[in-house]
Amino acid sequence: MNKYQTWYQNITDRARSRTLEGYVERHHVIPRSLGGTDDANNLVSLTAREHFVCHWLLTKIYTGEARYKMINAMYIMRAEGPYQKRYESKITSRVYNTLREEYSKYISNLNKGRVQPLEENVKQKAAQTGRKRAPFSDEWRAKMSKSKQGENNNRYGVKITEDTRKKMREKALGRTQSAETIQKKADAVRGSKREKKLCPHCNQLIAVNGYARFHGDKCKHRGQP
Repeated sequence: MNKYQTWYQNITDRARSRTLEGYVERHHVIPRSLGGTDDANNLVSLTAREHFVCHWLLTKIYTGEARYKMINAMYIMRAEGPYQKRYESKITSRVYNTLREEYSKYISNLNKGRVQPLEENVKQKAAQTGRKRAPFSDEWRAKMSKSKQGENNNRYGVKITEDTRKKMREKALGRTQSAETIQKKADAVRGSKREKKLCPHCNQLIAVNGYARFHGDKCKHRGQP
């Protein structure tokens, strides 16, 4: 028995011989993903901190495929909700880096060559349909705008040669869209109303996406009586 197993056993054994008051979390001594059951002798009550530490120890105890499962469980332990008082201390950068790298490998191997079932795809789309994120605050927008201006912009100071411009132009001119893509774009905007802006020179309501190109200061009627 190594030190991690000893620490793990000490925590779970102590939990069996006490009664906690207040907030507790139920923990499977032998993880369910490794064959553990919901029997009373496999369940202990832990504080949120103890529960988190136990899952961290499990990533040290197991190896191979079992360790990947424990890393996955460790990430789930970081989830928070209105009825959860998760362990709030920060994982050190070194521990996080190790766990993150191994977790990434686990997910990559898990999905390699996998074709997503239609039912699963439909469920994912249904879960996202109708969901709206909170609107961005003006302060957030200002910070994002400032972070991309001047020298902060990753394209700042980049000069495009005429040869590159020519290649970009030729690529754009030779590009064609499939009938399916054209149909999808048409269906996406069909029935929607575009915002319009009144041009003071020709007195026409123009869609805002084309206004700056042909109207306003560039309107052909500008200066005419």
